[in-house]
Amino acid sequence: MTLTSVALSILAVFLFLVVSNTALVEAGVLLPGTKAEAKVESPKISPHDRRSFKTVPFEPTPSDNQRRELQHAVATCIKTVEQQVPGAQFEASPDGGIVNIAGNERERFYFWKCMSESGHPLAPIRE
Repeated sequence: MTLTSVALSILAVFLFLVVSNTALVEAGVLLPGTKAEAKVESPKISPHDRRSFKTVPFEPTPSDNQRRELQHAVATCIKTVEQQVPGAQFEASPDGGIVNIAGNERERFYFWKCMSESGHPLAPIRE
């Protein structure tokens, strides 16, 4: 073998490895010892995950003090959900005596539990 054919063989192997590594990184598979950043997106909240609940006892037009207490409890319980379920995409907002929430079953469970423990239990709205 001549020096040229050895150099061409090495170059061909090098190019093969570069192309293979690029394809693996793009496909999300990495070779050992390589690094790449992965971006993981949480699933979006679907309309199926949106619910409304009434406070117990139900007060359709709560006083200013009751409204502030409910807002504080909701804000505290949102933080609890975020601590219990990393990456949670949970939302909740009080509207009078109704609390509108959006999140999956696990997030709703922790929110309900927190609201009950804070003295603001919620009940499903039966229409």
